[in-house]
Amino acid sequence: MGHMPEPFAVDQNASGHAWINGIVARLCTFLMAVVASFAVTLSAYTEAFSATHVGAVLVLLIALHLVWISRFTWQREFTLYACLVGYMFIALLWTRDVGLAMNTLLPAVNCILVMIFFGSLISFHNIPAVLAGALFGFVGGAALYTLTQGFPFSYPQDFSYNAIAGMYLFGLFVTLMYSCFRRSAGILLAVTVVILLHIVATTSIKTNLGIALGLLAAAIMYFRHFGRLLRSKILLLLVLGGGLGFAVASNDMLLDAMGRGVQRVTVGVQVLQARDNVAGYSAFEQRDYWRQVGIDGWKLNPVFGYGTEAFRTDYGITSHSTPIDLLYNYGLIGLVLFYSVFVSLLWRLFIVDRGRSSSQRVLIFAGVVCYVFISISGTLHYNSFLAAFLGISVALLTMQAGARLP
Repeated sequence: MGHMPEPFAVDQNASGHAWINGIVARLCTFLMAVVASFAVTLSAYTEAFSATHVGAVLVLLIALHLVWISRFTWQREFTLYACLVGYMFIALLWTRDVGLAMNTLLPAVNCILVMIFFGSLISFHNIPAVLAGALFGFVGGAALYTLTQGFPFSYPQDFSYNAIAGMYLFGLFVTLMYSCFRRSAGILLAVTVVILLHIVATTSIKTNLGIALGLLAAAIMYFRHFGRLLRSKILLLLVLGGGLGFAVASNDMLLDAMGRGVQRVTVGVQVLQARDNVAGYSAFEQRDYWRQVGIDGWKLNPVFGYGTEAFRTDYGITSHSTPIDLLYNYGLIGLVLFYSVFVSLLWRLFIVDRGRSSSQRVLIFAGVVCYVFISISGTLHYNSFLAAFLGISVALLTMQAGARLP
């Protein structure tokens, strides 16, 4: 009679193979997220890595995912945004400058790809591995920006402070979301504080105020959870704040950058209160002019708009406001389609909460408030970082609604 293997040995071998396969799967997921996050981050500050390059990377990554899993996630928010992009292409029929329209169309298509990719990774792969990969990709891209441009120790020529602030805002969201899945988050909290200091140093008024408004709204909406979270981290925050404060105070260039950022945020608050130009800010009247001509033009064509990049074609610049650009270029159709994405996401939060709260949902709510505020004075309807936020948030809320994950 032949020797029969012991069942325990078989089970042990099977569990060993399963463990190795799990490690390999997490590593592959991590690397895919790294590449995607690095590509999107890189495109924020270098024209050498264009929207076409980003799109090619995303298509390749989505193809690899499909070979691996053979399916991807598609949610109603993706449908709403895809309808907006589809209408952008339809509007080419009456667009006066089709070449200029590509400045919007190619990044908008990339936004769909970003939503699909990050949403699918969250839905079908290990979530901490996805978020860790997105964080590492961002850190790599941000570190390269510091090495090549010197920020925040110096300000590059033609510094695009709003675009760079949006890049760091994405890093802030990914870092905080990753910390939700890690019990010991001391290092991640330190990274969060460093990113916040970088955002202040950009001097982007809308981004800094958007973060503050998002945190305030989340603190009010989820008062008890926010209070418990703050009490549990207050000591670590004080230590980190003291250490980083000493580091900034010891470096004249960093101290100057922080001072400039704080001054700009203070000026921003004064502008919002005065609704007029104040000392240190002279662009309010110009922005008010763009708003007025945008609304006046929209009233003459309220439903369909004048075509992709019509405002830039007519005035040589965007309106610096997502609602105004959408109304002028795409009419009520474009405005409703874009902001319905946020409404749909808030509805998911309402359905999932049902009297409960979690750090993930608090963070998503704060992010929605922040991005909606930023959109009022910035063009976000083809922003890849916003698309990544939407893809990750929608996938997480969908899973929580179905499986009641914590």
